Amino acid sequence: MVNILIVEDELIIAQDIAITLKNAGYNVVAMVMDYGEGIEAIKNNKIDLILLDINLKGVKSGLDLARTINEDYAIPFIFITSYTDSDTINEAKKLKPTNYLVKPFQKEQLLTAIKIADFKIQNEDEANNEGEDQVFFIKNDIFIKDKLKYTRINLDEVLYIKSERNYLELYTENEKPIVVRSSIQSFCEKINQSQFIQTHRSYVINFDHLTDLEMPFVTVKKTKIPISRKYMDVLLKKFRIL
Repeated sequence: MVNILIVEDELIIAQDIAITLKNAGYNVVAMVMDYGEGIEAIKNNKIDLILLDINLKGVKSGLDLARTINEDYAIPFIFITSYTDSDTINEAKKLKPTNYLVKPFQKEQLLTAIKIADFKIQNEDEANNEGEDQVFFIKNDIFIKDKLKYTRINLDEVLYIKSERNYLELYTENEKPIVVRSSIQSFCEKINQSQFIQTHRSYVINFDHLTDLEMPFVTVKKTKIPISRKYMDVLLKKFRIL
């Protein structure tokens, strides 16, 4: 069953959405009205998808909540809004929602948007798991396959790793990153967990190359890498152990 959070400051609309979803077999974990309640609901529930109104009451909007979701929680979301101006849509697109619903929408439009979002999520997960044989691990070295060629890299030379959808960028002292097809989760399962630490949904650092820590960033050589709250405790424990 798909667990859905509704973030909508118009109670009647939120209730109508919740009824439609429950009748269609979805689990509505909570209905909240603003940024703060949204964060609390995300922290306290297992959520697969968020229906997020752009124009929330309060200082922070749905766009602000979407940015936090992207940075700290990596939960897919569908924007719902009555705004159709180009500025709003362009700003919303930058945050990479899985879908976009314009009010007023019909029940069928809502359910279709959720089905499409669920399809995208499942297929992205499958894509992330494809092509894992492009990277082979032998002790502390990796061999990256490109057609019939294999390039050997010692993991000690890797400063940090950045995830770009279905690909990873491995940064060393060289100017250009090494690009491999792999999910960050799969890659992290195979590398030395005491040496490499995930600091963000899109970043893994080589702790041996860390030069500075100043929340919410770590510096690896001269590059600032973000730290999200989800991974902060693990990083701080590493410092305490040392």
